[in-house]
Amino acid sequence: MTELPLDLGLPDASAAGRPVHLVSWGLGVESTAYLVEVLTSPQRYGLDLADMIVIHAVVGSEWRSTLADAERFVLPMLAERGIRTVQVARGGPFEADGIVVLDDTRTPTRLHRRGPWTLEDESIQSGTVPQLSHRRCSLRFKGWVLDQWITQNLRGRPFEHVIGYSAEETKRAQRDLVYATTTRTPAHPLIDWGWTRAACSARLLAEFGVIWHKSACTFCCFSGGRSLPATLKRMRDNPEEAAIALLLEAPAVMFNPNSKLYGTHSLLERLIEDGNTCAVELFRHRLENRPWSVYDVRRIYFAAKDDSARKGTAWRSVKPLFTGTAPEARAWLAAAAHDHPVDEDGRVWLRPHNAAAGYPKAERFLLATAAGTQEKERENFSRQWQRITGEEPGLFEVE
Repeated sequence: MTELPLDLGLPDASAAGRPVHLVSWGLGVESTAYLVEVLTSPQRYGLDLADMIVIHAVVGSEWRSTLADAERFVLPMLAERGIRTVQVARGGPFEADGIVVLDDTRTPTRLHRRGPWTLEDESIQSGTVPQLSHRRCSLRFKGWVLDQWITQNLRGRPFEHVIGYSAEETKRAQRDLVYATTTRTPAHPLIDWGWTRAACSARLLAEFGVIWHKSACTFCCFSGGRSLPATLKRMRDNPEEAAIALLLEAPAVMFNPNSKLYGTHSLLERLIEDGNTCAVELFRHRLENRPWSVYDVRRIYFAAKDDSARKGTAWRSVKPLFTGTAPEARAWLAAAAHDHPVDEDGRVWLRPHNAAAGYPKAERFLLATAAGTQEKERENFSRQWQRITGEEPGLFEVE
């Protein structure tokens, strides 16, 4: 775990009677518009730039166009004014891995594309993609990282924490107010100014002459809603980045058909509908030419705590059985199929779950897809599996 050096100088807020002005910069339209506005006219807002620290949590997989614009237009403004600019990322998959400082300078010149452990790394290892039902990805790769930096470096000093929620995001701002403490004062200046997202975009267009792109991972599950048309255009313009997102989604959907990136629709389906043959063909070529594995997948569905007729939590066990080329993996799976049912996506069902049966219930299948998903099983999974199915939880073997 890396702590930031203090010799760059924290603002002497205690002596001046002012809190540290800490700005979370996500590179997107809103937080960038705030930065540009106050860096251009600090006196208008009663802000002493000597009190400011700008911090950016590096998730990895940001669109290259967003990074390029931020480097070209915003970093020079920060460097010219000597604003302390910090880039920080997760040190690994576990909290014990801490955070890593990628850059801490008053003259920033580049934005880091990734840290030691990214959301893409986590998605590959787990065989999942971010889900619409929660913002766990943001909490793990942004919120937790920023909290660690603040704890290690501000060390109890009072600070005003600026987050770029626009005037349309009052509910998110209200939730953020819950996290106020004796030292942290949440601040949402764009809401105070009445700046909508459109107003933020107009401010950046006036300053730089460009339409600022949305900040997001290329495989962001929240980009399939109102921003879908813009996302599809970016993917037409950047088929390479679209293919990377598709390569993350493909194994996730094989492990769980309900894990489509956009909920009811997969990214692949959307790109096919959009006629993005360049990205789709690039994805299929790369998928076919990377290592593949055959996996033994078991899943237990428990009953909901308040209603035994409803599904509650689900546990999943994943174990790789074979790794080779794509044709070799498919041949291995075909040899394992025998008289077991095979679904339209190629999963070999060893134990289909009975949709009409009550809970708990269990299912088991084999699949072949891109390698990379790590073996994973809860400590008590085997015991629960045997209790529910009456079967020993041994690995499947080809006869």
